[in-house]
Amino acid sequence: MKKLCCFVIACVLLCSPFFVIPTSASQEDFSVQSGVLIKYNGSDANVTIPAHVTAIGNAAFAENTKVQSIKLNDTVRVIGDRAFYGCSSLQSVSSGNNITEVGDLAFYSTPYLDYSSDKYVMLGSVLIWYNGTSESVTIPTRCTSIASYAFARCEYLKSFTAYEGLSSIGTGAFYGCTKLSNVSLPGSLSAVGAYAFDGTPYLSKAGDFAVVGDGVLLRYQGADTEVAVPDTVKRIASHAFISSKIKSVTIPESVYSIDGYAFADCTGLENLIYSEGLVTIGDGAFRGCKSLTEFKAPSTLSYIGQNAFHGAAAINNAVLSGDRLTVSYNAFKSCTSLNYVLMTGGVMQLYDNAFDGCTALEGVSVAPETKDISSSALSGCPKAVVCCNADAPAKSALSDHTFNTVMGDVDSSTELDLLDASTIQYYIAHLVSLNGTQTASADVNFDGDINILDAYICQLKIVYLL
Repeated sequence: MKKLCCFVIACVLLCSPFFVIPTSASQEDFSVQSGVLIKYNGSDANVTIPAHVTAIGNAAFAENTKVQSIKLNDTVRVIGDRAFYGCSSLQSVSSGNNITEVGDLAFYSTPYLDYSSDKYVMLGSVLIWYNGTSESVTIPTRCTSIASYAFARCEYLKSFTAYEGLSSIGTGAFYGCTKLSNVSLPGSLSAVGAYAFDGTPYLSKAGDFAVVGDGVLLRYQGADTEVAVPDTVKRIASHAFISSKIKSVTIPESVYSIDGYAFADCTGLENLIYSEGLVTIGDGAFRGCKSLTEFKAPSTLSYIGQNAFHGAAAINNAVLSGDRLTVSYNAFKSCTSLNYVLMTGGVMQLYDNAFDGCTALEGVSVAPETKDISSSALSGCPKAVVCCNADAPAKSALSDHTFNTVMGDVDSSTELDLLDASTIQYYIAHLVSLNGTQTASADVNFDGDINILDAYICQLKIVYLL
């Protein structure tokens, strides 16, 4: 009788509109973090993106050979790099009317691009592929972005026109268009990816400084080794100077961004002169610049990208200041001559391995305002002494390292005395030299500069007036 009652109750519950069978399996198909679809783990041929997803992350569907169709929701705005790369069965993508950004190679090696019957394959306001064979192209007025390789190797294309409103052109967008000589781009264009016009007559005849749109420097094509970037330039595009023979470059205050790999492998670059106004240094921007000897960040800087100075083996010292500056992963990796680093209160974040492999690094001053510090920021820096206040966040974040917590204690006596103040004054007057640890400790007020004020503060502390 009891078994019968249980069976009846179970049937009633199953038929009830208030009873919901958990669907954990379908939820597990989508790994979502803060609205970003990180990874699709399912095996369905037809996939509908959940309503709470606002972005498709990098490589989220990459190499998935089973998915045939994707239905985007109206909340998705961004599709990341290689998001559907190698989805060899993907034939259709629907909806996506509000897409504003599509990353590099997002749909590369999928039949979707060729299956479309549209001349201009668009998702939202992004033109992701061109299926036409016209010699002259004027893109739709609603287009605000051209995705990577959208027109690459269009052998017929001779002339291209875009309307005001186009803001970005992706990596290699017109790469290898061997007949493209006439290009009309609007003033609204503010970002251009690497190699966007490489292999085109248009770029080859653009002069020493190929500048387009709203001050975007595509490429330096001159022969001079001492270069002054024109003050009409606002952004130095990715790979603009890559592997150039330049020895010195002056960047005007009009430039707010140096994009990824802009000066990568400029092995002869010794002098980098720039002004306040620079906000971003992109990933790998000065990677392999092995003749560059120092770096002093402007107070306007907010981001130093991954591997930005990786392998810049001649850099002896770095001063990091900025407007809530983030120093990203491996930013100064393998800068093997780096002796000391001074940081101001404008530095907010030090990411993993920021100074990894800086084997000569002796001193790092870390201001009390710098709170977000990875424990591996100084990995591979066996000599590094962290100079900071006793109660600074750096004391706990970098606990595996040696500390000098008495700023100004340049003789490492653990006490501040007149000898320390005098030594700093002698250093300012170029009468004595300091090693890396002493130099980092001498920046008593964490302003990135060692001057008479540091010695004066020491004197005030010695007599207990500060």
